[in-house]
Amino acid sequence: MRLRILAVVVTIPLLLVACGTDSGPGQRPAGRGPEMLANLPSCDRVPLDTGAEVQARVSGLLLPEDARVTSVVEQGALTTVEATVRMTPLDVRAHYEQRGDLDLLRIEDEIFETEVLMRAQQRRTYLRATALCADGTTLTAVVGPDSEDAGLPEFQSR
Repeated sequence: MRLRILAVVVTIPLLLVACGTDSGPGQRPAGRGPEMLANLPSCDRVPLDTGAEVQARVSGLLLPEDARVTSVVEQGALTTVEATVRMTPLDVRAHYEQRGDLDLLRIEDEIFETEVLMRAQQRRTYLRATALCADGTTLTAVVGPDSEDAGLPEFQSR
Protein backbone atom coordinates (compact mmCIF):
# COMPACT_ATOMS: atom_id res chain seq x y z
CA MET A 1 0.00 0.00 0.00
CA ARG A 2 2.81 2.43 0.77
CA LEU A 3 4.32 1.80 -2.65
CA ARG A 4 1.08 2.83 -4.39
CA ILE A 5 0.77 6.02 -2.39
CA LEU A 6 4.40 6.87 -3.13
CA ALA A 7 3.78 6.38 -6.86
CA VAL A 8 0.88 8.84 -6.76
CA VAL A 9 2.92 11.43 -4.89
CA VAL A 10 5.78 11.16 -7.40
CA THR A 11 3.52 11.14 -10.47
CA ILE A 12 1.46 14.24 -9.68
CA PRO A 13 4.37 16.74 -9.83
CA LEU A 14 5.55 15.19 -13.10
CA LEU A 15 2.09 15.61 -14.60
CA LEU A 16 1.92 19.22 -13.47
CA VAL A 17 5.26 20.00 -15.11
CA ALA A 18 4.24 18.32 -18.37
CA CYS A 19 0.94 20.21 -18.60
CA GLY A 20 2.61 23.56 -19.25
CA THR A 21 1.62 27.06 -18.34
CA ASP A 22 -0.79 29.25 -20.21
CA SER A 23 0.08 32.78 -19.22
CA GLY A 24 -0.09 36.30 -20.42
CA PRO A 25 2.80 38.46 -21.48
CA GLY A 26 5.17 39.26 -18.64
CA GLN A 27 4.27 36.19 -16.59
CA ARG A 28 7.06 33.63 -16.29
CA PRO A 29 6.22 29.98 -15.74
CA ALA A 30 7.14 28.54 -12.38
CA GLY A 31 9.15 25.35 -12.18
CA ARG A 32 12.46 23.76 -13.04
CA GLY A 33 12.62 24.59 -16.75
CA PRO A 34 16.33 25.42 -17.15
CA GLU A 35 17.37 22.40 -15.11
CA MET A 36 15.21 20.08 -17.23
CA LEU A 37 16.56 21.52 -20.50
CA ALA A 38 20.12 20.87 -19.30
CA ASN A 39 19.30 17.13 -19.47
CA LEU A 40 19.00 17.29 -23.27
CA PRO A 41 22.01 16.28 -25.39
CA SER A 42 24.68 18.85 -26.11
CA CYS A 43 24.07 20.86 -29.27
CA ASP A 44 27.54 19.82 -30.42
CA ARG A 45 26.02 16.37 -30.94
CA VAL A 46 22.85 17.70 -32.62
CA PRO A 47 23.75 19.83 -35.64
CA LEU A 48 21.66 22.98 -36.00
CA ASP A 49 23.04 24.08 -39.34
CA THR A 50 22.77 21.06 -41.63
CA GLY A 51 20.00 22.42 -43.88
CA ALA A 52 20.70 25.07 -46.49
CA GLU A 53 19.91 28.58 -45.29
CA VAL A 54 17.26 30.50 -47.25
CA GLN A 55 16.02 34.10 -47.32
CA ALA A 56 12.78 34.85 -45.47
CA ARG A 57 11.19 38.04 -46.74
CA VAL A 58 7.84 37.69 -45.01
CA SER A 59 5.93 40.74 -43.79
CA GLY A 60 5.21 40.43 -40.06
CA LEU A 61 7.86 37.75 -39.44
CA LEU A 62 10.04 38.70 -36.46
CA LEU A 63 12.52 35.94 -35.62
CA PRO A 64 15.37 36.22 -33.10
CA GLU A 65 18.42 37.87 -34.66
CA ASP A 66 20.56 34.72 -34.93
CA ALA A 67 17.79 32.46 -36.27
CA ARG A 68 18.83 30.41 -39.30
CA VAL A 69 15.92 30.02 -41.74
CA THR A 70 15.86 26.69 -43.59
CA SER A 71 12.43 26.73 -45.24
CA VAL A 72 9.77 29.19 -46.41
CA VAL A 73 6.50 27.81 -47.80
CA GLU A 74 3.62 29.99 -48.99
CA GLN A 75 0.16 28.41 -48.68
CA GLY A 76 -2.44 30.91 -49.84
CA ALA A 77 -2.70 33.70 -47.26
CA LEU A 78 -0.37 31.85 -44.84
CA THR A 79 3.41 31.51 -44.96
CA THR A 80 5.22 28.85 -42.89
CA VAL A 81 8.85 29.48 -41.95
CA GLU A 82 11.16 26.85 -40.41
CA ALA A 83 14.35 27.92 -38.61
CA THR A 84 16.82 26.98 -35.87
CA VAL A 85 18.39 29.17 -33.21
CA ARG A 86 20.90 28.76 -30.37
CA MET A 87 18.38 29.53 -27.62
CA THR A 88 16.14 27.48 -25.36
CA PRO A 89 12.36 27.74 -25.76
CA LEU A 90 12.34 29.74 -22.50
CA ASP A 91 14.92 32.13 -24.01
CA VAL A 92 12.70 32.50 -27.08
CA ARG A 93 9.78 33.46 -24.84
CA ALA A 94 11.92 36.05 -23.03
CA HIS A 95 13.09 37.42 -26.39
CA TYR A 96 9.53 38.14 -27.52
CA GLU A 97 8.49 39.52 -24.13
CA GLN A 98 11.31 42.09 -24.33
CA ARG A 99 10.49 43.30 -27.86
CA GLY A 100 8.62 46.58 -28.12
CA ASP A 101 7.74 46.28 -31.81
CA LEU A 102 4.97 43.69 -31.46
CA ASP A 103 1.80 42.89 -29.52
CA LEU A 104 1.87 39.60 -27.62
CA LEU A 105 -1.58 38.04 -27.79
CA ARG A 106 -0.86 34.74 -26.02
CA ILE A 107 2.10 32.76 -24.70
CA GLU A 108 2.19 29.19 -23.46
CA ASP A 109 5.17 27.29 -22.02
CA GLU A 110 5.73 23.60 -21.64
CA ILE A 111 9.47 23.90 -20.83
CA PHE A 112 10.57 21.93 -23.90
CA GLU A 113 8.20 23.93 -26.10
CA THR A 114 6.94 27.50 -26.16
CA GLU A 115 4.07 28.79 -28.27
CA VAL A 116 3.61 32.49 -29.02
CA LEU A 117 0.80 34.29 -30.81
CA MET A 118 1.79 37.83 -31.74
CA ARG A 119 0.79 40.75 -33.94
CA ALA A 120 3.31 42.86 -35.88
CA GLN A 121 3.21 44.92 -39.07
CA GLN A 122 -0.54 44.32 -39.42
CA ARG A 123 0.03 40.54 -39.55
CA ARG A 124 -0.36 37.73 -37.00
CA THR A 125 2.26 35.12 -36.30
CA TYR A 126 1.88 31.83 -34.48
CA LEU A 127 5.34 30.61 -33.45
CA ARG A 128 6.26 27.26 -31.89
CA ALA A 129 9.75 26.91 -30.41
CA THR A 130 10.72 23.30 -29.66
CA ALA A 131 13.91 22.27 -27.83
CA LEU A 132 16.23 20.33 -30.08
CA CYS A 133 19.20 20.13 -27.72
CA ALA A 134 20.37 21.77 -24.47
CA ASP A 135 20.61 25.26 -25.97
CA GLY A 136 19.20 24.86 -29.46
CA THR A 137 15.63 25.20 -30.67
CA THR A 138 13.67 24.64 -33.84
CA LEU A 139 11.24 27.41 -34.75
CA THR A 140 8.09 27.03 -36.80
CA ALA A 141 6.34 30.31 -37.58
CA VAL A 142 3.08 30.65 -39.47
CA VAL A 143 2.37 34.21 -40.59
CA GLY A 144 -1.03 35.33 -41.85
CA PRO A 145 -3.58 38.12 -41.90
CA ASP A 146 -4.35 39.94 -38.63
CA SER A 147 -7.66 38.17 -38.08
CA GLU A 148 -9.17 35.72 -35.60
CA ASP A 149 -10.13 33.44 -38.50
CA ALA A 150 -6.86 33.64 -40.47
CA GLY A 151 -6.33 29.87 -40.23
CA LEU A 152 -3.27 30.02 -37.98
CA PRO A 153 -2.47 26.87 -35.97
CA GLU A 154 -4.12 26.45 -32.58
CA PHE A 155 -2.22 26.15 -29.31
CA GLN A 156 -1.60 22.43 -28.72
CA SER A 157 -2.47 22.12 -25.02
CA ARG A 158 -6.12 23.05 -25.48
